[in-house]
Amino acid sequence: MIPKRCSKCFKTKDGEKDFYLCSGRYRGECKACTIKRNVRYQKKNRSWKFRYQDDEARREYMREYYSKNKERYARYRAEFRARYPEYYKEYFRKRKEK
Repeated sequence: MIPKRCSKCFKTKDGEKDFYLCSGRYRGECKACTIKRNVRYQKKNRSWKFRYQDDEARREYMREYYSKNKERYARYRAEFRARYPEYYKEYFRKRKEK
């Protein structure tokens, strides 16, 4: 047991059990305080709620947007492929392993 003091609640807790490990070191705030901070952030910034929304209206909007901007998407993909030639090789290799 490694005693460690939280920088937010100032309670002394077990370092190995009650603190997250980040870059080889234990964070300054305990897990409970980190979770409280994350919950407050997520309630304040609700953009994460709509990021993975899977509804027909959004799908239809994206189809229409893509059909209007086909040349732009094609140019972007070509530039990306030229800039990162190993990306697709690695991507397909990983998918094949699954």
